[in-house]
Amino acid sequence: MTDPQAIAELTRELAVSGLCAVAALFAIAGTIGVFRFPDAYTRLQASSLTGTTATFSVLAASLVASPSIAIAARVVVIVIFFLVSNPTTTHIIARYAWKSGLDPWTDSARRRGRGEDRP
Repeated sequence: MTDPQAIAELTRELAVSGLCAVAALFAIAGTIGVFRFPDAYTRLQASSLTGTTATFSVLAASLVASPSIAIAARVVVIVIFFLVSNPTTTHIIARYAWKSGLDPWTDSARRRGRGEDRP
């Protein structure tokens, strides 16, 4: 017979490892997006979306691994703060870029760069 508590602990460790792996994948994807996308707005979107998801995954892993309700409650407060502050900060950065006159990338801008004038 197997010990149910040992199975629960193994399941918890696997869930934490899986969530950390998901966080690593999203962090890598965000880094690639920052280098691959053509303008500040698409780079900002890639870094914000994947950064939020990666951080949320790490915080979810912390929530699963938390040893007590008090620590879990603190992690929940951090998650709520992060889910409010990160999109707000991204919006502020994008708004500042827009008001500074930074134009978004378009296909016509790419064509102009190659010397093509067709619409």
